[in-house]
Amino acid sequence: MKMVKEIIIDSLKESLDKLKINKEIILTEAKNYGDYSTNIALTLQKELSKPAIEIAQDIVKNIDLNKYKQISEIKIAQPGFINFWITNETFASTVNMINKLGAEYGNGSKEGKGKINVEFVSANPTGYLHIGHARNAAIGATLCNILEKGGHSVVREYYINDYGNQMNKLAISVYSRYQQIFNPNYELPENAYRGGDIIEFAKAFYNKVGNKYQDVEYTAEIEEIFRDFGKEFALENIKKDLGRFGVWFDIFASEKEQYENDLIWPAIRRLKTTYEKDGATWLQTTKGGRDDKDRVIIKSNGESTYMCADIAYHERKFKALNDPDKGIIIDVWGGDHSGYVERVKFAFEDLGYRREQMEVLLFQLIRIMKDGKEIKMSKRLGTSLTMRELMDEVGKDAIRFFLIERSYNSRIDFDIRKVTGTDESNSLYIIKYAHARCVQLLEKFDYKNPQASEFSDQFSQKLIAELKEYPDLIATMAKSYKVNLLPPYLLKLAGTLNSFYSNIKVANSENEESYVALIKAVKTVLADGMKLMDLDIPNKM
Repeated sequence: MKMVKEIIIDSLKESLDKLKINKEIILTEAKNYGDYSTNIALTLQKELSKPAIEIAQDIVKNIDLNKYKQISEIKIAQPGFINFWITNETFASTVNMINKLGAEYGNGSKEGKGKINVEFVSANPTGYLHIGHARNAAIGATLCNILEKGGHSVVREYYINDYGNQMNKLAISVYSRYQQIFNPNYELPENAYRGGDIIEFAKAFYNKVGNKYQDVEYTAEIEEIFRDFGKEFALENIKKDLGRFGVWFDIFASEKEQYENDLIWPAIRRLKTTYEKDGATWLQTTKGGRDDKDRVIIKSNGESTYMCADIAYHERKFKALNDPDKGIIIDVWGGDHSGYVERVKFAFEDLGYRREQMEVLLFQLIRIMKDGKEIKMSKRLGTSLTMRELMDEVGKDAIRFFLIERSYNSRIDFDIRKVTGTDESNSLYIIKYAHARCVQLLEKFDYKNPQASEFSDQFSQKLIAELKEYPDLIATMAKSYKVNLLPPYLLKLAGTLNSFYSNIKVANSENEESYVALIKAVKTVLADGMKLMDLDIPNKM
């Protein structure tokens, strides 16, 4: 069943075809005049050399209201806007359609949609997840859910950076902290990780092996033992915290395995814009003004840089989609990686892929505030505040919601008092309360499958107008990746519901069943929106 907005657009397309005009149609929800409006006539003035008001008249003359029965009236407003009113029956049919589709309402068609790989979080396995990883996880997981609802096939991927100096550093750090269990004066190497999380890693290793490696010489074999344990213990805790946060992955890809399985060099050899200088191999990333200087990918001693593995990894991700024409890979990175974006995109393009098939979403950091003061450090570990501690303090839902409420490039002050409040200052509380209110209202009536028939009052019509926007919102977010559009939509829907509730008597009214059907439809959309953010959906508050 087509949405009302699609039907109006069809009527406009048919009219433009009759006038032999090819133009993109933008239809918006009218604010004060009608239900929908378009400025198509205004955009055609220059092209047709006619006043917009005359163009609008020509367009409206060619729309057959007997064919498009959902449209009750069309009016033209200066300087050339075309405004549409929809029939009362259409309001009712929208509500009935939502209740029939349930959670499938707003789902995009899979036809013509490419496969998408979303790589997010990908924290180094050298410690616990911190608050920066929380925002990455919230953005990435919500985006995946929205893309799937929009009709895409999605692969969720986590890249394990388990190769190179940071893993050697982890090994010596865990080894040293382990030795300190027996000898508190054992000196930490200068380059060791000094956070309290490594102390916990060492204690876990001790609980597993006892004093087996006390005072053992730090050989290559011992280094491997501590490195492997550190990596596995870190990943175990990362997965545990992500699971508690409502985040899961289809693939955990290992950088180390790329080297072990010789997956790096085939891609590097195929790069076209490399050259030799000072014994090193360089990638000409300055070509086309993409970068401020060329980048070394193979050092003069023959060692590869981190960029080598990254180039090969992005190609592997894309090839695994098996969708060369429409496939897309998306990375969610912190804003501190902004200088790295063009280099990787350049290499991806240099390997023969289209630039637009790789997208990088950069997010800014957050500050955790409490009582007007910033909380930077973990009380338990003495390092950056961990995601686990933040979940203990405010719960998963508050973090998931408020970390996607703002655009990626906005810095966030995450106020613990505000996000845990139970009043109108807390957007999440308002949305959850609205859903619980719907549940409580529906329990008062004995309609198993309520059917709407008419809605003549402005409060019902305004609420239905909000519900009609949901499919367009999903399509917009799936195309733009702007998941921050979801929280304000749900908040607005909740506010419109509250206005309806304050002004409309439902029980024992002549239109009781229609109102109950409307409340059920609102409940459906509120629940679905919260599900996209992996929030708990309350029936009582």
